[in-house]
Amino acid sequence: MIFILKYFAFIIYGILIFLFANYLKFANIYDKYFNWSHNDMENSKFYDYVVVGAGSAGSVIAARLSKAGEKTLLLEAGGAVPPFLNIPVLTPLFQQSVFDWQHVTVPQKHACKGLINNQSKWPMGKILGGSSRLNYMAYVRGHAADYSDWFPDLEEFINTGNDSLNVNYNNWYTDLPEAILNGVAELGQNVGNINRDLDIGFMKVELTSKDGERWSSDRLLHRDIEKLTVITNAHVNKVLLKEKKAVGVEFEKLGTQLKAFAKKGVILCAGAIGTPKLLMLSGIGPRDHLKGLKIEVVNNLPVGQNLVDHILTGLDLVVLNTTLPLNVLNVLNPLSAFNYFFHGKGPWTSAGIEVVGTLHSTKSNRKRDPPDIQLMVMPVGISQDGGIALRKIMGISDEVFRDYFSPLTHETAVNILPVLLHPKSSGDIKLQSSDPADPPIIDPKYLSVQEDVEVLIDGIQFVKKLIKTRAMQKLGATLYTKHYPSCKEFSFNSKEYWECYVRHVTLTSYHPAGTCRIGSVVDEFFRVYNTENLYVVDASVLPVLPSGNINTAVVMCAEKAARLLIDKKFVIQKSQCHTTDFIQYLFYASQVKN
Repeated sequence: MIFILKYFAFIIYGILIFLFANYLKFANIYDKYFNWSHNDMENSKFYDYVVVGAGSAGSVIAARLSKAGEKTLLLEAGGAVPPFLNIPVLTPLFQQSVFDWQHVTVPQKHACKGLINNQSKWPMGKILGGSSRLNYMAYVRGHAADYSDWFPDLEEFINTGNDSLNVNYNNWYTDLPEAILNGVAELGQNVGNINRDLDIGFMKVELTSKDGERWSSDRLLHRDIEKLTVITNAHVNKVLLKEKKAVGVEFEKLGTQLKAFAKKGVILCAGAIGTPKLLMLSGIGPRDHLKGLKIEVVNNLPVGQNLVDHILTGLDLVVLNTTLPLNVLNVLNPLSAFNYFFHGKGPWTSAGIEVVGTLHSTKSNRKRDPPDIQLMVMPVGISQDGGIALRKIMGISDEVFRDYFSPLTHETAVNILPVLLHPKSSGDIKLQSSDPADPPIIDPKYLSVQEDVEVLIDGIQFVKKLIKTRAMQKLGATLYTKHYPSCKEFSFNSKEYWECYVRHVTLTSYHPAGTCRIGSVVDEFFRVYNTENLYVVDASVLPVLPSGNINTAVVMCAEKAARLLIDKKFVIQKSQCHTTDFIQYLFYASQVKN
């Protein structure tokens, strides 16, 4: 009977997925038509600040600056947010939609061999709210050592900027989190709030949510902010530079070429991919690369280099002999919709991640280094929707799904995913041409350093220990022992087998960063080196990846950058004075003098 119910549920699920994808397309078309029919924009208008990108960072900066009295223009390439995008359980369906840039890497030599053409899909938000509209809502600060050299005052901004994140525990979980937390405790791991009480350990994940709904950065963009102008469907082509001073941007809106000018600054918040692309199109980047594309070099900087990303492995590697309440049948149950809309509870409030935790591999120094492995626990495997949506979103090939994942469709597969927190491998982003419409060339060079593979294997070994604990055995947890198709030459469970597995089952954690990092492209004030009035504030400036999901770090960078820019005007009104404030005051005073 259950099999028959699942069969019909998959049919209904497939139809609803199709309808929802077309709903998103229709909503986007309607938004563009509305923009076109109400397009009364003035060309060459002046603002105090022009912010490019209304994502996690850009929305925060634009809101803070405009509330402080600065006349601010916020430009976003995507459209407005249609209804239903606040429902957490729909998160995967926004990826590869019209609200996603749909970036894809070049074929990887050492990794992603189980993906179509060895290429990793990199979702990135193309909508108000940016990637805070597409992410899995996890609030993770990372380890204190991640920030000590470049963001020592992180805690101050977290304590004062919570309205930009709206952090809460979810009010609905499956039985998996309790089993996981009891299991890691059996293994001697710490259990507690790793965002506040512990540097290393495991916890039920905190989410950026409110009343069961997604909370994204664009919620700060209230219509009553008088000094703020938001323009959607605006593709910025380049920064306008007068010598090396940023004076504005050139952008296209629905086929019309326009310019906007900034008196005090242009702030790029287009993300780890969009920002380096825009800088290079504007003549700021590696000299040889730009010359090869016949782009005039204004400023020779290592833009686009040092690309890093958190990667994970271990999809559907754990199988339970019990059913969890987050499944296709329960999601389609009308009661789940009722509980969400009327009570803010139930499976529709699930963002997919229930537990996060960190630990050290055998490759790290436990006393000196931050943790180098994260575990993300998700109560649903990619096999659980019968291959209708999830595996396509991730780019799993048809052959791999058929031969390896499909036998799990009628089982309860869950994800306990080891994440590589501090990869030694790094890549780059380059321009394909001087045409802004062409996508960039993205090459993260995943697993090009052998140690990265060994750390991920350590993560798998921990998962194997975890599922043998008494707590996990109560759920009947076992390891999925089917040989991965391309690794049959190796004995299952051998080191050689797991290395082959990791190089095939390699996926992004959606955390690309470092392409305009502090110390290489921008200074500690987020100002692009050798320029004036040009700033970068997004994941591209992170000099190192934090030990966890990066959205928190990005939003706090935005909070800090906004305060630095505002305090440039109001610095003498501060009631307290710290050493860092005095240094910043000297910097601001020299700027005003110049």
